[in-house]
Amino acid sequence: MPVTELNHYLLVAKNLERTKKFYQKVLGLKLAAERPDFGFPGYWLKAGGNVCVHLASQAPNRIRDQFLLKKHRKGANGSGTVDHIAFLAKKPEEVRRRIQKHKVEMHYRSFPDSKLFQIFLKDPDDVTIELNFLGEVIDPSAWSGKGSASAVTLSKSRGRRTAATRQN
Repeated sequence: MPVTELNHYLLVAKNLERTKKFYQKVLGLKLAAERPDFGFPGYWLKAGGNVCVHLASQAPNRIRDQFLLKKHRKGANGSGTVDHIAFLAKKPEEVRRRIQKHKVEMHYRSFPDSKLFQIFLKDPDDVTIELNFLGEVIDPSAWSGKGSASAVTLSKSRGRRTAATRQN
């Protein structure tokens, strides 16, 4: 059977409640009620009606370690295997305001020739989140607000690259 699409990512969080709130408040994911009792604390979160992020606690748990095939030491940073998680997103201005409201640092870049705009940020467990806005042409230099952000515009057809770091 061929792989057809991404189903979900599991993140083992240092602080389960803090990480759940980040995904809900900053990214706007919704809590899914249908998570079975797997024998360890966790949550399922939805984007666009589909469960895509699973969260588990980093607290010691024999059942979790048995099924995840490794131990997650309390206090460890990251999983050592996840670099970033990418989501498709819409309404970049609305997303930007939500991220700024929660005082999360972000970086963004634009690929006007490809009609792609991206925002990058970190979750509380130091996992990079990439938000892809397909079909969007945005001038990142026009963005302003609280915190610092870096903006890069890449143009494939002209071979140009312009970068700006903004302190707003």
